[in-house]
Amino acid sequence: MRDLITVIESVGLANRKPGDRFANDQGTEIIFNDLRFFPDSGAFETPQDMTDAIAQVAGQIGVPVQAIAWINQPRGALAFGLAHFVDSNNQDYYIGKYYPTINPNRSQNKFPNDLPGGFKLQTRAAKKEATKYKPADVLTKKDNLTPRDIQQQIVAFFGADSDEARATEIFMTSDFPMTIPQGTINYEAFTNYFCEMLQPMALVMNKKLKGNYIDAEKVYLSQGGFGSCRISFSEDKNEGLTDSRLTNAAGQEIGISSKAEKGASAAVKNLLDKVESMEQTPEGRRVLNQYASTVSILRLVKDSGQLNAPLNLAMSQGLITPEEKEQVLALKGLGPDQVVGRLSPKLEKMYQARGTKDASRMVPLYHMVAAIAHQAADYVNTKTDFSKAASTILNYGAFMQAYTEARLTNGNIVLESFLVKWPSQAVTDVLFRAAKTYYSTDIKGNYTFEIMRNGAKAPATEPQDESPAPRRVDTKPDIDLEKLKPEDRPYGRRKKV
Repeated sequence: MRDLITVIESVGLANRKPGDRFANDQGTEIIFNDLRFFPDSGAFETPQDMTDAIAQVAGQIGVPVQAIAWINQPRGALAFGLAHFVDSNNQDYYIGKYYPTINPNRSQNKFPNDLPGGFKLQTRAAKKEATKYKPADVLTKKDNLTPRDIQQQIVAFFGADSDEARATEIFMTSDFPMTIPQGTINYEAFTNYFCEMLQPMALVMNKKLKGNYIDAEKVYLSQGGFGSCRISFSEDKNEGLTDSRLTNAAGQEIGISSKAEKGASAAVKNLLDKVESMEQTPEGRRVLNQYASTVSILRLVKDSGQLNAPLNLAMSQGLITPEEKEQVLALKGLGPDQVVGRLSPKLEKMYQARGTKDASRMVPLYHMVAAIAHQAADYVNTKTDFSKAASTILNYGAFMQAYTEARLTNGNIVLESFLVKWPSQAVTDVLFRAAKTYYSTDIKGNYTFEIMRNGAKAPATEPQDESPAPRRVDTKPDIDLEKLKPEDRPYGRRKKV
């Protein structure tokens, strides 16, 4: 199963740090300095107020208004953001974006990493995600494929003279270990994504791989082994537990979950997909009946949605009451350092106990939900049989895990082998996790689970941020903007928010 795509990249500059580098295809590099929003929350009263504010800000930073590069048009906009970069000659570079309104939670104000001038973020993760190596990117036809069909589509997508086409030809004609010139190939994207196409091809081509995959062939492909199979890929980039499927002429099928060598986390939905497939057989239902409480937890989390999942899960565990859930939801819409209303002593203690790296960006609702989400996850991991149940479910049935073993040396990718494992002793521990999705500044998805393989272990409880917890205060704005004269208001007149 492929890595969860890091959501921080999708919100762009709002989560960038000073010093992050951007570059274009011509080799020009700019360095991120800061991103400011005007107003800091809400919107200006009229388009003219916004235009006046832009002129005022341009005057303060000492650049002409026309020197600001805008990534969109101001249609209907009443607010804007301004990003500041410097180039290698220490020259300032400003990029703006128009918004209908500014959310007090910075990460909700999406400002893309792809910038005017062709500048793109240069972190390893960003470059990996920007590389179009996933089967869903490359393949136009995804079902009932032979290895040659896949190779032809790779050539069509990247070009006959591309390094990717050359890598595929070497793969088709060589045994493991094989040496592939790296050229312009992104190594991380190649091992994590491109090899999702090569792994099922290797099985159908009967290449000698590592692992006990032959045992799975005997059980699930008894009427024609791997060599008789056609290959199908998931339509969606993040779909389900399996990334590809092998099906023989008799209709027998086995799934492959592709992983880089170290594995990754997965969404709760992925585990529920496996549950639903097991429910189709008497033996599968028998296994699920042994772990009914774990299945009910998964369904509760999925059906509740991202915001309510921690709250409903915590209620089911007796960690909070329905009344306390309503107190949490009452925090919605409040910005940093503006928590209005009462919290129970229990919630107050949870709120204060959770640390945050930057209290100025902390959003009360998200901070409170994150505190509850982590406690609920710890309860699942330490007080229930979730790990054993989830491991058993994942290890059930026609499902193999494939890992890429490769290394970089002297400008070459050495593809050592693919490790294909069945049955699921590969999954030895599964832990319920909140850390990748529930933050004091945002909610970036539902709960995930962490799959440990080959006896590896991870702590049942997740580490908390050790920074001091923010103050929870009931405050009013320091300035009543409506009582100020228009000329005294910061950056013009703002709507009430």
